[in-house]
Amino acid sequence: MDTFLPVSRLPIQGENIGLVPGENPIVDIPGGKGNNQAIACAKLKKKHHHTSSSSPRIVFLGQFGHDEAGTSILRSTLVSHGVDISHCSICSTAPCGRGYVFLQRNSGHVSAIVSGGSNMLGWSKWEDSSFNDYDSKDPFHEYLESLMQGAKCLLLQREIPEYVNLKLARYAKKHNIPIFQDVGGEDRPITKEMLSLCDYIIPNESELRRLVYSLNGETCLDDDNALESAVRGARILQTYGANNILVTMGNKGSVLVDTQGQIVYQNAMTLPKRCHVVDETGAGDCYRAAFAMAFVEGLTLHDCMKFASAAGTLAVTKEGAVPSIPNREDVDHFLEENQRQSSSNDISLLSSRGGSQEKQNDAFPFIFGSRLNSMKDRPDLWPHPLMSVRDLVKRQSTIQDLGCVDFNYPQHFQDWTPEEAKALLDEYGLTAGAVCLRYPSKFVLSAMNHPNEEMRREAIQITKKAADVARVLGADEVVVWSAYDGYDYPFQVDYDEKWNQLISAFRECCDEYPDIKWSLEFKPTDENTRFFTVPSTGAALLLVQKIDRPNMGLTLDFGHLLMAGENPGQSISMVGNKLFGIQLNDGYSRLAAEDGLMFGSVHPTMALEVMYQLWKINFQGHIYFDTFPQRSDPVKEAGYNINQVKRLYKAALLMDEMGIRTCMQNHDAVGALNIVQKVLNHPL
Repeated sequence: MDTFLPVSRLPIQGENIGLVPGENPIVDIPGGKGNNQAIACAKLKKKHHHTSSSSPRIVFLGQFGHDEAGTSILRSTLVSHGVDISHCSICSTAPCGRGYVFLQRNSGHVSAIVSGGSNMLGWSKWEDSSFNDYDSKDPFHEYLESLMQGAKCLLLQREIPEYVNLKLARYAKKHNIPIFQDVGGEDRPITKEMLSLCDYIIPNESELRRLVYSLNGETCLDDDNALESAVRGARILQTYGANNILVTMGNKGSVLVDTQGQIVYQNAMTLPKRCHVVDETGAGDCYRAAFAMAFVEGLTLHDCMKFASAAGTLAVTKEGAVPSIPNREDVDHFLEENQRQSSSNDISLLSSRGGSQEKQNDAFPFIFGSRLNSMKDRPDLWPHPLMSVRDLVKRQSTIQDLGCVDFNYPQHFQDWTPEEAKALLDEYGLTAGAVCLRYPSKFVLSAMNHPNEEMRREAIQITKKAADVARVLGADEVVVWSAYDGYDYPFQVDYDEKWNQLISAFRECCDEYPDIKWSLEFKPTDENTRFFTVPSTGAALLLVQKIDRPNMGLTLDFGHLLMAGENPGQSISMVGNKLFGIQLNDGYSRLAAEDGLMFGSVHPTMALEVMYQLWKINFQGHIYFDTFPQRSDPVKEAGYNINQVKRLYKAALLMDEMGIRTCMQNHDAVGALNIVQKVLNHPL
């Protein structure tokens, strides 16, 4: 049973500190490594709907304490998650174990003091047993047979005595049951026999360091080079008889050194959008259980590590050990959302003979969205009616690798609620990318800088309402484009007044919604406003600086940049970390024309430079396609755009090693264009 103590930092020797002001201890939360892992296995197993008997059975072996309250909570928690506890006993001499967890609020890091209790002290019958020679007539042998008959794997940890683990491992080894040993639980040496019995030893960095030191007195880990140190430590364990070593390294990923000396590295997954580290408690247990479950399901070792990394990542986003464990659907959706279905995307095979250990990561880092209204085009190619926004989302959900939907407000919320939209996105495995302002035509004289004060206030309130909708949808960005904030003739508006009104309005929105990223999408000219109030990237960036809020930035549209006579790559470079959104398309750049053609179809070199600059500035948003496929299949067109961006992004990553920076330094146009041709023709 865990008690969580929220603190701002850990005390130093001789110091007393208080809890975080306004917070109380969180008491009697089910925990313990075995408990966590059993429940994680139950929640992460693949669900079989055709018959309940085909789902794997999770059997937990442990000792409850004599304290009725703790035992009741632990027992009911395990049973409620479908864990078989028929082999558990109650220790008459000790209470349930207790964990006292120091949770540092600013980082989510945890430290704990553990009292082993019944699960450490309640195994006297096992200790007295002479089961060492596998005598089939030994009653203890019969008990183990009833316990592990038909078992697909044995998952052990060290909050129970070593002699218990050893007896279980001996039996499992004889019957070819794969053994996974979590090294956490108690800091004690491990015997060479136990090392050789286990198929997988799974320590974290500190546990690996202690294991190696206990065997040969050597310190194997260097915090500045965690991967190489982990591999070196694993190889040391293997010289003492260990088989496969899987080392977890938190946000530095995990690495497997197998019995053949082959090294497989899995990078740490990026947290889901709008999530942050809340509490690391139980994340390691979740990783180990997920790895074992994936192994039992027959996944490759690559995919086992990927699945485990996803489960462990999700576990840090909620408080507590058991409460933070994700279910199978959460993990599968997370993997799909991050477009990591292929193990080659984020797992690399490293040299087994000491060569370069640089990870060749070709994962595509962005989520894709596409213009929802484009789904109205070519209805003859869609077998269902396209009568509502629901229908458009359904059609868009068929686009392979599309991960998010951007909604227009208020137009897309005329006949349903944001809650209903969120439910539909969840049903199709999509997220909301952003909410985009499309002011009604009543604001033809401008929106947030309308000449009438009441109309201006109404436009600001509509803008804020879009932020409320974004929160419900789970999005953190509102993109503001007004078709009407501009003018047609000289002397029609007071430029200073319009500018200052925009500054004031955006400051008000930013301050009232600090969790929302406010993003201005400028357009230099439009049939509604021949001159936009913010006519260029430079002007837009100046406006952002004048607004002076951390949650104020820009969305750049490729076609708008062409219309402004700008080079999109240079505009992205200028904006840098204030680039909150990017909208990709292409066009012929005729006066006031917004063609909305497929990305890279007219300006392929500029499109390549866009991807290079997005990589260079470490763009953190999603890729949105603002295109108009009136004569094309909108689903196929979006698919083309996605593949085009992936291809150009991979090409962009080759440019530095081919010398593009030298060409830039020397203003060498011919050399640069030769590199462009090489990377565009490179087999990617």
